[in-house]
This record gives sequence, C-alpha cells and structure tokens, in this order.
Amino acid sequence: MRTSERASSDKDPPGNKPRVIVICGPTASGKTAAGIALAQTLGAEIISADSMQVYRRMDIGTAKPTASERAAAAHHLIDIVDPDEPFDAARYAALARAKVLELHRRGVVPLVVGGTGLYIKALLHGLFHSDAGDPAVRRRLTAEAETRGIRNLHARLAACDPESARRLHPHDTARVLRALEVFEVTGRPISGFHREHRFAEAPFDALQIGLHLDRDVLYERIDRRVDAMLAAGLEDEVRGLLSAGYGPQLKSMQSIGYSHAAAWLAGRIGRDEAVRTLKRDTRRFAKRQMTWFRAHPQIVWSRPDRISEIGRLARGYLLRLPPDPSGSPVAG
Repeated sequence: MRTSERASSDKDPPGNKPRVIVICGPTASGKTAAGIALAQTLGAEIISADSMQVYRRMDIGTAKPTASERAAAAHHLIDIVDPDEPFDAARYAALARAKVLELHRRGVVPLVVGGTGLYIKALLHGLFHSDAGDPAVRRRLTAEAETRGIRNLHARLAACDPESARRLHPHDTARVLRALEVFEVTGRPISGFHREHRFAEAPFDALQIGLHLDRDVLYERIDRRVDAMLAAGLEDEVRGLLSAGYGPQLKSMQSIGYSHAAAWLAGRIGRDEAVRTLKRDTRRFAKRQMTWFRAHPQIVWSRPDRISEIGRLARGYLLRLPPDPSGSPVAG
C-alpha cells in the first residue's frame, strides 16, 4: 500500500503530516517477525528503533534481522556506526526523521520497528532539553544519593512528581536526580515540561502498536533466545570484538549480552554464571521496557501472532479511519 502517489514537501500542511506506523514492545516479543509481515502487507520499509542494532559487527547479541529477513523487507538504520562511535537518541532522531521524510516523498509507508522507547519518543516528539538547573542543587542531591541511597530520593520524587516516579526505575540515578533538580529549581514537576514539549513538537501522525505476551511466555522466549545466541556463536562474536580493540569500557560493549560474555572471557565469572545473569538481566530489561511502553496510553496493544488484525488496523489508519477510541487491544 502506498501513502501517496505524489511527491510531497518536507513540511506538509496541517492535518497532512507524514504518517508513521510503529511496532514496539519488549525484547523477544516478536517485533521483527510482525514488522516484516506488516511491511510485506503494506509495501512498507522498516526503520529500526533499536539502540544496539545500529552497531556494525554486533549481530548475534543484538538479535539483528538476518540476511533473509532483510531481503524480505527493506531495513534502515541498521549497521550504521562502529562499536566505538558515539551514538545517542538525538542522532537517531535526526537520521530517522530524514528517512521518514524520504519514504514519505517516495510514497512508501514508514514502519518503525524496535524496543528502544527513547528512540521512538525522540523520533515522534523530539527530546526535552530544559535549561532549568542549579549546580549547587545537583551537587547536594548527588551527595544525598550517595549517603542515603537513590531509593530514598526516588520516594521523595514520588511525593512531588508521582508521574515521573512511576516512569523512572528507582535505580535510574541520573534521571531521578534530574527530575528532583528541576522540581527544586522551578517548583514544577519535570513531567509537566515533558507534556508541554510533547504537544509542541509532533512532526508526524503516528499509529503505535505494542506487542504483548503473558509474562511467563515472554520470559521463556527470552531464555530460549539467550540459548540460541550462545549456540550461534555469541562467545566468538565478543572475542572478535575484543581482539579488534573494542574494549569492555565502551558503551556498546557494556550492553546486555556483551558485558556478560566479556566478563566470562576475562575470567571474572564462570560460563554458567554468565548465562544465568544474562537471562536474568534480559528479563529485567524486558520488564523495564514494558513499564516504559505501558506509560504511553496512545499505544494500541496486540498479541504478536494476530498479524491479520494488526494489518487491518494499519490499513484502516492509512485510509484515515480512526482506531477504536476505547484504546482496547486489537486482539486478546
């Protein structure tokens, strides 16, 4: 399906923003398969929203789409930087927005697929950068976190900004401290600034579809995925990265899977412990992802095996039929 048979300008008139479909959800929830199936149905091209799949040479541990999967549907923003190259949400947003506009001009549906919530937010709404800050307040809060513990400050945040406290993990020290700093300096919760910013910058009209599975099913899939990564050669992949000079201090090498394998190869932990903690940390990561996505009420939820229902929803959206206002899942 084509969004338009005409080329359009980068700035469409109000009410005619480029339309984007997003498939999101936690790791191992079936996003790749669902995204490819939907791309084939719509004639869409996929823009990855995965903070690890941008790195070259990091294939197995990032669960990158295989060559056959990429042949089944065009993929973008995969393998675009080296493991030691800086990359963040702001750079992702700039590249992804340019790609959305390119596809829009060609009359192709942009289909964003991935589990990095911050990247999806940066693409659809931009990033919030507040000038509100006070170095003295920041130093005091940092000292309190060190002496009293970050959980104590997270509890304080829950009292003054419950919305941010629900969204932020109690151990997310940097963001908890930043939220408290903004509140102390401005007297306003940072969540309020975020809402204002979100409505101020929305260059695209987006349909967001989240994939969900029962927790036990998801955790079983995660365990199987880890086993499959090990069988596919994760150990050799990490050994090759280390041999090429990509040390464990790099941001990319500190990610789940790579840090575990690097510790095992360095002899700091045994293989069994590396596998156990890799599975545990991946499950915890999936839980944090679900917390992030569940905080966004605009996401319509579906099971990953309900491809036909997802396709009907997407086609209706592209034909400007509004989704179910109840916000209920596409399928149970």
